[in-house]
Amino acid sequence: MPGRKSVIVGLNGQPLMLGNSAYDGASYGRRMGGVYAPGSGINTLLNAALTTLRNRSRAGHRNMPLLRSGIEKKVTNEIGIGITPRAKCADLKLRKEINKLWDDSCFQFDPEGNLDVYGMQAQISRARRISGECFIRARYRSSSADLLVPIQFQVLEADFVPLDYNDTLSNGNRIIAGIEFNRRNQRVAYWMYREHPGEMYNYNASLANLIRVPASEVAHHFNPMHPGQIRGEPDSAASLVKAQTFDSYDDAELVRKQTRAPYTGAIYREDFDATDSEHWMFDPISGAPMEGKEAFGNAQVDAGTMLELLAGEKIELFKGDDTGNGYADFMRWQSLMQAAGMDMPYELLTGDWKEVNDRLVRAIMNEFRRRIQMDQWHLMIPQVLRWMRWHWLNRAVLAGRINLPGYATKMNDYHQHTWCPHGWPYINPVQDVKAKIDAIDSDLVAHEDVVAESGDDLTDIQERNKVARKNRGERPVRKTQKDEDDE
Repeated sequence: MPGRKSVIVGLNGQPLMLGNSAYDGASYGRRMGGVYAPGSGINTLLNAALTTLRNRSRAGHRNMPLLRSGIEKKVTNEIGIGITPRAKCADLKLRKEINKLWDDSCFQFDPEGNLDVYGMQAQISRARRISGECFIRARYRSSSADLLVPIQFQVLEADFVPLDYNDTLSNGNRIIAGIEFNRRNQRVAYWMYREHPGEMYNYNASLANLIRVPASEVAHHFNPMHPGQIRGEPDSAASLVKAQTFDSYDDAELVRKQTRAPYTGAIYREDFDATDSEHWMFDPISGAPMEGKEAFGNAQVDAGTMLELLAGEKIELFKGDDTGNGYADFMRWQSLMQAAGMDMPYELLTGDWKEVNDRLVRAIMNEFRRRIQMDQWHLMIPQVLRWMRWHWLNRAVLAGRINLPGYATKMNDYHQHTWCPHGWPYINPVQDVKAKIDAIDSDLVAHEDVVAESGDDLTDIQERNKVARKNRGERPVRKTQKDEDDE
């Protein structure tokens, strides 16, 4: 439109000429001229700001209720009680052996001994959301170690790989933000501190004391939102400014109420002679004379007391809880903006469900769960869990903890497996279960996939139900997976 001008820039980002633009967002008029929008690459932009973003995100998680609520509810919905692997190799007997070994040994994965593998999943998800990323290092143990499978997995904060370590090696490899790439731009190693550089007991936190860890032994868990992005961005990056301002404003309002709360009201006269000591030096309740610090007319009364004032005196009660018109709407809108910045529903973030019905709840939660499923199947499972299980099974075979015949030639078959995320509770159990049964009976979905959505294994459930019915003298309702395979 006439009057809307834009700047055509050269390769160096410098303006070449002014011209009209078909896009208002590309104009350089009064409204858009001050917008800072550099054309630098994502790593140049992010890596320079990541330390500050990370530290402020952690501070927000420690101190800001809404930000903490958003992070924790995302972790809860992503992990639940754990994302469980189930072997899918051709041999059903070996499937059970592999699954049993995993179930028995997953309590020993944490080198510190605090968590099992499912607790580690929650820790890993939380670290990614707060700090933008974390690293998991495979630690091979000796066969003589008191472990069912001689391997453990160490979860490391993002700080272990320094953002400010950049170099070009003699073999042509480049180190960018602590990550070493070969000439094909493939990750070949991570350069790490031996201990967290921010801990008070780490006296050797220097770039000269880094250790080189092969990339095959490290899982880098982050969300590469942009092509070529090599480090992760905290979930709260887009909402940090609003969250900080909102939290400060709400706290100031709370302090204002707190400081006004002790003052209930005032007794005043429209006409008062300061030289007249006949009345104001006496208690308005008892009429007793007041002296010293008591001579200020403050009255401490019990609940239900009726005051009898002197001639010409009035009481004005303070409105200590009056926050002004529109305060609730303003606070709700700011919370909505925080929820949008954290990519989650307002109702789930704040716990305010008063303006939605059951149909809206279903729509809201379905959209949120789809977003969480993206995190599960695009990030957590491929970046961490598959990598973790691959190392674990290899180590179990090499250490002789399980016998898988022809492992070297049948490795792909033995590594076949699926992951079963912890299922979400039904919103309407009767309707939801009936819909799934109808879908199975109509061959719209596989029975196995429906059960997997709940975080369970179809074969295990059917076999347990078969045994239970046999003990009760009942006939099976459906054939088990084993029965179908036998047929």
